[in-house]
Amino acid sequence: MRRGRKKEITVHLEDYLVVVYEITKKQPAARVSQIARRLGVSLPSVTNAMKRLSELGFVNYEKYNMITLTRKGKERAKVKEELQSRFRDFFMNVIGLEPTVSDKLARSFSHYVDESVKDRFDKFYEIIKDFNEEKTEELVAFIEESKKLSRGEE
Repeated sequence: MRRGRKKEITVHLEDYLVVVYEITKKQPAARVSQIARRLGVSLPSVTNAMKRLSELGFVNYEKYNMITLTRKGKERAKVKEELQSRFRDFFMNVIGLEPTVSDKLARSFSHYVDESVKDRFDKFYEIIKDFNEEKTEELVAFIEESKKLSRGEE
């Protein structure tokens, strides 16, 4: 029995999608070689990923041609890129990790975050990013709220 392909985007395909988005913010289209360099993968890996993303409706791709995002692809990539950027900033500027480590962690974390986690993180990040004494009460309230949520209280 032959296994069918998933009809949804995988975490690895999301990485490719974000890289295409980053490239196409600076130029009209992306090339397979650019994506391969950015992700440190082989050209055939990029080609396979672009075929899948095309099948799923996230990119416009034909062999030997430039790669562009569809509207669906651009929307998905933009959300992921913003989330990765926020995580990267948090890991570097709040936790104090190196940029390369922060980037890897941000890329990984962003795949497992649903809307409720994103909302909680955004709320925490807004408090902590420019933390000063005046935000102490807000941080304490956030932590108390978090404890209640983790116990299933509301």
